[in-house]
Amino acid sequence: MFKRFIRKMLFSFCFLFLFTMRYVDRTFSVAITDLPLLVGWEGVGVPLAEIQIEGWKKLNTDFMDTQQLGKLAANLEKRLKLKTVAPPVKGDELDFSYITLEGSLEEQVTVVITLQSIRGDAGGAETYCGVIALPSSGEMLAETVRRLERAFATEVGEMPLAVMLSGVWPGRLGTGEAYQLMKSVFHRLQVTESSGAAEFEYGRWAGWSSLIGGKAQRPGRATNLEFAYRYEATADQTRIALASPVLPGYF
Repeated sequence: MFKRFIRKMLFSFCFLFLFTMRYVDRTFSVAITDLPLLVGWEGVGVPLAEIQIEGWKKLNTDFMDTQQLGKLAANLEKRLKLKTVAPPVKGDELDFSYITLEGSLEEQVTVVITLQSIRGDAGGAETYCGVIALPSSGEMLAETVRRLERAFATEVGEMPLAVMLSGVWPGRLGTGEAYQLMKSVFHRLQVTESSGAAEFEYGRWAGWSSLIGGKAQRPGRATNLEFAYRYEATADQTRIALASPVLPGYF
């Protein structure tokens, strides 16, 4: 019993670590017309190295075993026309079940879908769905967002999605330089309100742009854009990220 509980908690922790975008009291949908986020990235001045689309949603308060989760995963696979790379990874215990499906869209966009259901000690239960998609280029971004939105809307309802763009600045990016990059990006995206702070090796700013759809609700205000940097001493490089409506929690 105790070992099963530990296993369940460890898997839940790993799952939530991957999908840690702080989906708390917020509503948003990525603006896909011309994707202004890409226009904003041009203000950074370094090549775009990675694109990540991420979604996370609580589906219901029922417990679903792997057979039920598998049917939902199969429907999503069919609607996305997902080319899987291996059989789904799944597990089914008395109070915990999960299934993870990995594949690609036309071999250009890696997609990982995870469904997880947990039954609590008090008898309640919760089932979640998460998705991560990694388009290989900016040209694939808009169409990937559309496909995800259409497929998930039919099977699980509206799936909140967020987009993160990231790249690498060689060496250490100074605080003043980072601030000027942020100002350049926010100017391109016509940000009217912004706030944030920078330290020696890390900085983060949030803002509001009327060019971007949706919002992340914060105490007293709404934002839909975040810019951040983080120095990685082991590689002597600075990771820069731009996201809407928010950055993943792990960044």
